[in-house]
Amino acid sequence: MAYSHSQLETYENCPFKYRLQYKERIRSGRKSIEAFMGTTVHATLEKLYRDLRMSRCPDIEELLDYYLDRWDSTYGDGIFVVRREYTPEDYRATGLRCVRDYHHRYHPFKGGSAVWLERKVTIPVRDPEGRQVEFSGVLDRLDSLEDGRFEIHDYKTSNTLPTQQDLERDRQLSLYQLAVEEAFPDAREVDLVWHYLVFDRELRLRREWSDLERIAAEAAVEVRAIETAADFPPRESVLCDWCELQEHCPKRKHLVMVAGLHERELGTERGIQLVDQYAEWSERKKEAEEHMVELKGEILDFASFQGVDNIQGSSRVLKVSRGRIPKLPPVGSAEREELERTLREGGAWDEVTYLDTRKLASLLKDENLAEELRTRLESLFTWEESSMLRFRNR
Repeated sequence: MAYSHSQLETYENCPFKYRLQYKERIRSGRKSIEAFMGTTVHATLEKLYRDLRMSRCPDIEELLDYYLDRWDSTYGDGIFVVRREYTPEDYRATGLRCVRDYHHRYHPFKGGSAVWLERKVTIPVRDPEGRQVEFSGVLDRLDSLEDGRFEIHDYKTSNTLPTQQDLERDRQLSLYQLAVEEAFPDAREVDLVWHYLVFDRELRLRREWSDLERIAAEAAVEVRAIETAADFPPRESVLCDWCELQEHCPKRKHLVMVAGLHERELGTERGIQLVDQYAEWSERKKEAEEHMVELKGEILDFASFQGVDNIQGSSRVLKVSRGRIPKLPPVGSAEREELERTLREGGAWDEVTYLDTRKLASLLKDENLAEELRTRLESLFTWEESSMLRFRNR
């Protein structure tokens, strides 16, 4: 099996989506409008360079007409818009601007010769244990220049411009460079070129061979981690809104289902009813707790004024107990550190500390925890199922 940068990126963002998409092979007819716009712009620029290969340079109007025709002929019901403040027409116009700006910047296209266009490449690498892993991908464009120089071009329609540090962490084009250097042994220099079309910006990077080796080895290690993974948990993030497989995800399935209901059906949907009831009782609990705090203050005042420890109600007696408890210094403060050090030195630390199960579970999920320590800790206890309900921000 050949792995792609997209596969690794999917696993890093959400292991559960990776399982759905690459292990269970679930396909969806849905596609975000950002992805659709990117596909349409890519196809238009591919048409441009295929025409240039045939010694004809399409003018800007021909190129824009191609973009618009392709958009109109392939746009369908499966395209969804997340950012409701923008319409499909806004995205259509943005893609159109990307094509126009690109044509204006590089016309009359006198640079290198495009030897690869939308070329699928395969990159064999070896992990630290010597096992071979294959990577594959589709390279947008490879230009050949004079004196054995090559440029790998990648088109981006993202609304975010990367920093130099982001480029240096790139994996995709770095793997493509390995494919280029294998295909063209005489290559003297290879530049990585990103076109951030929304911003009309060109960004460049040149890799050292040691960087390529390191990136390839890290990618191979991640592949082995995927292949040996026993669990693929869902991971919520800001990317969830753009996921085309939300209807299969336990984190998003009900949200998608309810979003498709007619307004008159919302009041009868059982999930909505349960959450609304839970929210109502949570608010009542909050009000009750606030009221009980006020009552407690009044009761203590009454008991102090009357000089009593037991107060008779209509059916119950309320006992009032008074005492003093220490107020701990803030965590991380010099006073807190001094207190903890004194307890340890006095041999009393074990008498005042306790294990917090949730903190222990969080510690075991920490990727920076030494594997030997993780294994040792997990051998000292058993797991039990636990559930908790809480409201999240919309």
